[in-house]
Amino acid sequence: MLIIDYQKKYHIQTIKSCVKALKQGKTIAYPTDTSYGLAADATNLKAIKILYKIKERGFKQPIHVVVPSVAYAKKITAWNSVAVKLARKFWPGPLTLVLGLRAKRKGLRVLSAGTGFIGLRCPKNNIALDLAKYFKRSITATSANPSAHISGGFDSFSASDVIKQFENKKCQPDIIINAGRLPKHKPSTLVKIDGNQITILRQGPVSEKQIRIALKAKR
Repeated sequence: MLIIDYQKKYHIQTIKSCVKALKQGKTIAYPTDTSYGLAADATNLKAIKILYKIKERGFKQPIHVVVPSVAYAKKITAWNSVAVKLARKFWPGPLTLVLGLRAKRKGLRVLSAGTGFIGLRCPKNNIALDLAKYFKRSITATSANPSAHISGGFDSFSASDVIKQFENKKCQPDIIINAGRLPKHKPSTLVKIDGNQITILRQGPVSEKQIRIALKAKR
């Protein structure tokens, strides 16, 4: 694993180097507004298969993505007025919107685990946002740890957490962006949007009450 010690003054250089690695099919552990995540090109089927091996996860388990923009989100999912209201209120932030997938790219369909839906993230973290922005397409947003069931994996809040969990593993992330220790937060709130119906799939930092209030807002 290559460790990049993040420095704000070299932000753009770091992002561009990591984007180049993503284009080569590499996987990158990076900070978000919750914990460290694992990035791979969400449109690259080969890279996604490697990611699943790193995660020790079966293909029946979906993986969310970070989108570079709302415009991109509209291209790959059944974006609607409910999504507009929630994204306007809570993005960037710890809210994952699970929407119907309409993109035909195999990578995204694998990440949806055959459900026909995919989770979209827009983390309140400049490193995470700029990785997707400069990459110009979605990157995976799964937590940077191996399987909890198989290996006792846990959410990583520092580069050392990531290193500790993968140091003896055959399949590891290629790069870790060491941005220091993150504050401990719950995983993002997960909201499935199916037409005008919403379902809270996972409680997190954004409460159901906040979501209901946002949806009742006139704008």
